[in-house]
Amino acid sequence: MSAKSPRTAADSQRRKVRKGTHSCWECRRRKIRCQFASEDDANANANASCIPCRARGSACRSQEFVDASHAEPAPDRRLAQRLARLEELMEKLVESMVPDASVTTDLDMASGVSASPSISAPGAVRQPVNVPNGSLSPAIPAGLLAGVHSRGSASQSSPAMLTPESAQAANMESERVPAQGYERVCRILQGLFPDQQDMNTIVRESPGVLFVTSLFYSNKDITEGNSEPLSHLTLIPPVSSHPTVLARRLLQVSICMQQLPPAFDKENLVMKSTIAQTMANIVSTVIDLVTSNDEVIGTAEGLECLILQGVWQANAGNLRKAWLSYRRALSLGQLMGIDRAGSHALKSADPRSNSKLQPSPESLWYRIIFCDRYFSLVLGLPIGAQDNSFASDEATARDTPAEKLEKFHTVIAGRIIDRNSNKTPQAYATTQIIDCDLEAAAQNMARQWWAEPLLNPFATPAQIAQSTCHLNLQIHHFSLLVLLHLPYLLRDPSESRYDYSKATCVRSSREVLKRFISFRSLISSAFACRHIDYAALMAAMTLLLSYLSPKPGTSANPQPLATCGQREEDRKLVEVVRERMEHVAIVNHDRLSRESADMVGQLMVILEAQSAGHGHSVSECGSAALERLHLAIPYLGTISIHPNSSAKAAAAPFAEGLTVGDAAHMLCANSSANGLQHAPDAPLKPLATGGIEQAMDFNTTIEEPQFSPGDYVANGMYMEFEPQDENLLFPDLMAEGDDWAFQGVDTTYWSLLNGGMGSG
Repeated sequence: MSAKSPRTAADSQRRKVRKGTHSCWECRRRKIRCQFASEDDANANANASCIPCRARGSACRSQEFVDASHAEPAPDRRLAQRLARLEELMEKLVESMVPDASVTTDLDMASGVSASPSISAPGAVRQPVNVPNGSLSPAIPAGLLAGVHSRGSASQSSPAMLTPESAQAANMESERVPAQGYERVCRILQGLFPDQQDMNTIVRESPGVLFVTSLFYSNKDITEGNSEPLSHLTLIPPVSSHPTVLARRLLQVSICMQQLPPAFDKENLVMKSTIAQTMANIVSTVIDLVTSNDEVIGTAEGLECLILQGVWQANAGNLRKAWLSYRRALSLGQLMGIDRAGSHALKSADPRSNSKLQPSPESLWYRIIFCDRYFSLVLGLPIGAQDNSFASDEATARDTPAEKLEKFHTVIAGRIIDRNSNKTPQAYATTQIIDCDLEAAAQNMARQWWAEPLLNPFATPAQIAQSTCHLNLQIHHFSLLVLLHLPYLLRDPSESRYDYSKATCVRSSREVLKRFISFRSLISSAFACRHIDYAALMAAMTLLLSYLSPKPGTSANPQPLATCGQREEDRKLVEVVRERMEHVAIVNHDRLSRESADMVGQLMVILEAQSAGHGHSVSECGSAALERLHLAIPYLGTISIHPNSSAKAAAAPFAEGLTVGDAAHMLCANSSANGLQHAPDAPLKPLATGGIEQAMDFNTTIEEPQFSPGDYVANGMYMEFEPQDENLLFPDLMAEGDDWAFQGVDTTYWSLLNGGMGSG
């Protein structure tokens, strides 16, 4: 068997077992099938561990040898009594269904289970216990349970009123019958659950518990008690459950393990393997056996599994795999019809569940759309569905203002993706219209709501979760503004109409970075709210690149991009952000945070050159440092920032046969800056005082400039795109975060900065 269990003198005395007995002691105790990876392992069971024991990290010992570590437990008299009471109750339930007037049954008396060893003992306290759904055999009709719930006050009690003894007896009864047709899958999934003690510890210590229990519910559902209780996460579904029911709970527990704080002591857990190994084993097994199996996944729980799988992959830094999970969930949801108005309730794989606690089809569909559009935006991919019905007045009637804002953000994300994909001359006009809509949505929130929330480390978990959600929504809003205006950050400074986009990028980037510092100062787990790390990286890069300005005084408006005081504040802000990234990288051994800090550190040379020149152009004071700035972007190329002393030198590449199409890959900052018409941190005025309609009518008449060689001549500096050598080895397109930290987010960023959404 396992190498951890070498044979001793006691092992030499083999026990006589029945013919055909191959299971180990641990699987026998758990009443699950003992399976080996191959027939060779099964035949050589003295040196190999079975799959369930390997998953649990427990010793695997054949029944041919004496099990010295676990003596045979004495019969539990109390458990036997409760099993007898359970059988008696089941008999009375069946009798109550017989249409015979002579049969009289007192269900109110039968629904109680004594908490003492002897129900006839003096002073014994009787505890009325509700009959749990999980205690019934699949052969019992569902209507039978409804009949019990309609009788007496005891039958109306919550499942949380179950005594530990009765719950254990009910689980043992149901574990005897695996789900029909999925015996092997269910037993393997059942063997993946951590020990019950570990389950309790994980749920108690992880901040992810509140997240996984509220992900598919609105604030109204939660306040009305129509969401999954936190206590349910500690309950291991019986082996008779459908595979998607088992997989959903496994993924919920995996997300809770993923978000355990770095300071969590692993010694508090019984499991032998590390938390990372346990999570990876659970998720990979669920993917292999459930979420990639078309015959199993077509249930409401299966849809939840795909979304939870995407959440885990995203927090692990596997953005592309997360996107695939959400896109698969979107396709499955369309097949189920949850994207259509008036859709019926989803088919549940758990007939024993409370229908009031099941997420609505509308909530599941919105969560899928939200995730699909966010990851499509940061990865530069098209959206999967154009449906925006979730943001209608009817759909948001029960929503809080924050929930309405989040849904509007989802609509805006889809419109930004469409703008980036459609190469039309009206791209800048579309940008202005979207900006007006975002501004209008922001004004619907109270002014004090936009103040940076304070994260109190001594607050209750519920208060911290509420503040974190508030902060996340603010970061998402400002990140959308950055991505919306990013294509116009380094456009021709002589075009004053781009000043608003540049100022918006700078202001929004600062707001993102301030909130990132607050968030990561309290929550240092790299695998919680991973999207905030990507938002901070893009914001830091945007703020630093905004200083790629030509020297002032060379145009009609010689105003510099920022005062010396503002430049120093930005330098300190970015430095603190980089320190937070490095801290998260160290305590979590996180590659994304480490490479993000390195990227920010490389770009800080731009700001340092500005500071060294006391406001003069970068080309005058920082050329030597900038000659060393080269950024390699997988699947895109190398971005190089070069000093340029003359327009002739900058124009040289075009004189050597470079086409206009090739020039579209070159990024630069023109030298004739007009400056910003608004102070970087001043309140930004609307683009048009006549409302969105007037802005639309005004801006659609503007002829968008096309790329030309002249646009890329820079008197101060330019950024040049060098195509990557095709012979270089790139990360696999489905590579995980440990092999490809940025997952293509950097490629999307630089493409947008280059005006990758088309003209304008």
